[in-house]
Formats: sequence, C-alpha cells, structure tokens
Amino acid sequence: MEQYPIPQFIEQEGKIAFFISFRQFFYLCGGGVICFILYYVLPFGIFVVLSLIIMGGAGALGFLQINGMPLTNILLSSVGFLAGTKNFTWQKKESAFPFKAIKRIQIRKIEEGPVLKAQTSMLKKIHTQVETKTK
Repeated sequence: MEQYPIPQFIEQEGKIAFFISFRQFFYLCGGGVICFILYYVLPFGIFVVLSLIIMGGAGALGFLQINGMPLTNILLSSVGFLAGTKNFTWQKKESAFPFKAIKRIQIRKIEEGPVLKAQTSMLKKIHTQVETKTK
C-alpha cells in the first residue's frame, strides 16, 4: 500500500515579502494610515507620541506571539472571557451520616504504689553455694 506524504506546517501563513505575511502587512499598513491621518489632525508633539504608541501596538499585533499564539487571539479570548457570563456555584458538601459526639475515655493518672525492687540474681546465689560447697 502506498503512503502519501503528509503536509506539515499547514498553519503557516503565506508570505508577501521575505518574512512579512498578509496579516502582518495589513496591521502595519493600518497603523501607518492612522498615523498619516493624525499627522494632519494633531500638533506635531502629540502626533509623535501617539504615532509611537500606535505603531508599537501595530507591531506587537503583527509580530508578537505568546506561547505560540498570536497576540490578537489572546486579546480576543480575554475580551470574550471578560464579557461572557460567569456562573459561580457553591454547594455545601453533605456528609454521608450525621455527626455524633464521641465520648472519649478519660485517662487516669497512675497512682504511686510500691516501687518494684530488683530481684536478686539466681546466678549470685549459685555462685555462693559453689564457693562454700554447700548443697
């Protein structure tokens, strides 16, 4: 049975020039168009600050990936999570049987009684008998 080659790296986007894909190109063009409009609308100092922020954002949207996911997917997922409804449920865990108080046995103190005396060794006794040759 013949085996056909399986295409790999299908998720790669088509490249326009060298390393820029269509998506990245349109993000950069969109940022450039917005900056072009701001150049004619705003004073030059404010335009420079805003254009740096806008082009930085466009570059981040086009090129930044976090854990292999594009920044746009992460931003859309976070907006969807924040806007979506959340259902917080709390359920009290029921016990299998009702709790009963357990009566513990009270520990009594050991009363001081007669102290055990050490027994004399039978070995000593036999030794004495052997020495005195009695029996």
